[in-house]
Amino acid sequence: MIYIVFSDVHGNLESLETFIQISGSIVHDKKVCLGDIVGYGADPNPCVEWVKENVDIVLGGNHDYAAVEKTDVSYFNPHAYQACLWTRRELTRDNIKYLRSLSAAREEDGVFWVHSSPFEPEQWHYVASLYDGMENFAHFNAPICFLGHSHRPMVLEQDAEGNVGACPPSALRLKAERRYIVNVGSLGQPRDGNPDPVFAIFDSDLQTVEFRRYKYDLQTAQKKILEKGLPSFLAERLSYGV
Repeated sequence: MIYIVFSDVHGNLESLETFIQISGSIVHDKKVCLGDIVGYGADPNPCVEWVKENVDIVLGGNHDYAAVEKTDVSYFNPHAYQACLWTRRELTRDNIKYLRSLSAAREEDGVFWVHSSPFEPEQWHYVASLYDGMENFAHFNAPICFLGHSHRPMVLEQDAEGNVGACPPSALRLKAERRYIVNVGSLGQPRDGNPDPVFAIFDSDLQTVEFRRYKYDLQTAQKKILEKGLPSFLAERLSYGV
C-alpha cells in the first residue's frame, strides 16, 4: 500500500493547494494527515474542509486542540497564542466539531501514527534527538511510526539490540529487523532552514520512504497573514524556513 503522509498544514492554503496538485499525480492508496491543520496561517476553514473530505487517516495536533479549547495553551509563545485566539474566532461550528473529534494518535495498517510523540501523545513532547528516539521506541509496537510536530523532517532507526541512530531524510529503504520513527516535516511552516514544504511517500510493500519538497506561492500566503492582522513574524518566517 502507498501512503502520502503530511503534517502541520497550519492554515497555509497556498501550500496546500500546490500539494493537492502534486499529490494528485502520485499513485497512492491513502492520504494521512498527522495533525495541526490550523494555527499560524490565514485560511483555517478551507484547510480543515479539504482534509475532512479528502484524507483517509487524520490526527489532531496541539494547535488543532488549542483552537477548539481541548488543550492547555499556557506554554504557547505570544505569536502562537495570538494566532490561536484568531483561529478560534474564524472556525465554523462544523469545523470546530470536526477538530474536536480527532485523536492525537492511532495505530492502523500496522503503522503507529501520531502528531507529537508515542510517549504521552497529548502532552505534545518533541522527538528531535537520538535520546528522544530511545525514549519513544518503547511506547509503540509497530515497526514504524510517523509523526510531525517539530516541522523538521527526520528519520530515526532502532536495531535489534535497541541502539538508535539517525538516517538522512531522503529516499530510504527500510531494513528488516529494524524499527523506525519518521518525522515527515511540515506543509505549512517548515523549520529546518528550507522554506519549501515537505511530505513523505511510504510504500509498505516495497518498504520505502521518500521525502518530497516543492515550491508554492509563498508571497500570497505571507500577504494574507498580514491582511488578517496576524503577527508579522508568522509571515516573515515562511521565507526562511525557521
